[in-house]
Amino acid sequence: MKRKLESIDEEFVTSAITIVECQIVLIRELGRDEAVKVPEKIEELDVEILPLSKEVLEISSDLLERYPKLNIFDSIHLAHAIHERERILSTDRLFDEVEGIVRVDPLR
Repeated sequence: MKRKLESIDEEFVTSAITIVECQIVLIRELGRDEAVKVPEKIEELDVEILPLSKEVLEISSDLLERYPKLNIFDSIHLAHAIHERERILSTDRLFDEVEGIVRVDPLR
């Protein structure tokens, strides 16, 4: 997938929640040593990490109320996209159901 990302000529940003999600999976699958490297790896990819703000949390809560299929992590990612007026890079087709979201599939 890295090759696909490199073909997109745009700056990338992600949520601090992405770091948390990655670390949860890596601790479970590979151990703590790999999980602590996530922020460094994200930085190496030249991806800006957006902080979790009150405004984003409010948008996230609204999304959770309006779209019961969303989980908390996805609602925060979408809230960042809405707050920043950006598209979202994801293979998750559920995002297509969210009003105002433009999803870019990195595998296409």
